[in-house]
Amino acid sequence: MTVDFFKQKYGHEVAGLWMPRVTAITSFVSKNNVFWGKSGTDWGTLVHKAVAKLLQGESNMQEPRILPSLNAFLEWQRAVAFEVLNPKEDVERLVVDEEHMYAGTIDVAGMVHGVFGLVDLKTSSGMREEYALQTAAYVNAYNKSAQRTKLCKTRWILRIDQYAKCQGCFAKQRERDESGRVLEGNPLCNHVWGPQQGQVEFKELENHEHDLQAFLSAKEVWEWYNRDWLGKITNYPRKTTQKILL
Repeated sequence: MTVDFFKQKYGHEVAGLWMPRVTAITSFVSKNNVFWGKSGTDWGTLVHKAVAKLLQGESNMQEPRILPSLNAFLEWQRAVAFEVLNPKEDVERLVVDEEHMYAGTIDVAGMVHGVFGLVDLKTSSGMREEYALQTAAYVNAYNKSAQRTKLCKTRWILRIDQYAKCQGCFAKQRERDESGRVLEGNPLCNHVWGPQQGQVEFKELENHEHDLQAFLSAKEVWEWYNRDWLGKITNYPRKTTQKILL
């Protein structure tokens, strides 16, 4: 691995400075830090991009195989009265904490039942503990660069999944899972799969300050572990007080 590859894989260039991205740090400390394979990665990317286009008002035809997921998202959006006040600014926005020197890209910030906060979109098979660290870092960075009248008051995880259900035993199978793994149901059933259907799980996360401190501690461990690479990056500003102009 070269220094340039390390920089591209694990960080962002902002105003001439390099700093680690939030997900590089949270993935490092995750107990679920496993390789999901190309299929899972591609699926998540498709869903993220499609949701971003919907929120930005683009009505282009979406890829048919993820339509159940998008329909589930739209149902959730109506149910919680989700509104993005400024789609151009608050969808897939790069946020930076210039004090602690990290950066990341949020999915979306908006109103849920009248409360302004950050919504982080996930396409994993379940909720993971590191999501709390990731979203705490995002909210902190967002609020440091936002107008005081639109500070994020909270953060949520919106997990979108898609699966076919057996018409006999109600087992579930995710189309994106290359292993063909079947969840729940009767393992002896000769499954007859119904159509793909979307599902959402929505969760608000509490204890923001505690999670932020845990993230910053994790960042120090990540820096220690990668100290040799970081020492080769000339524009890594860990020890500088230089201001970053967004």
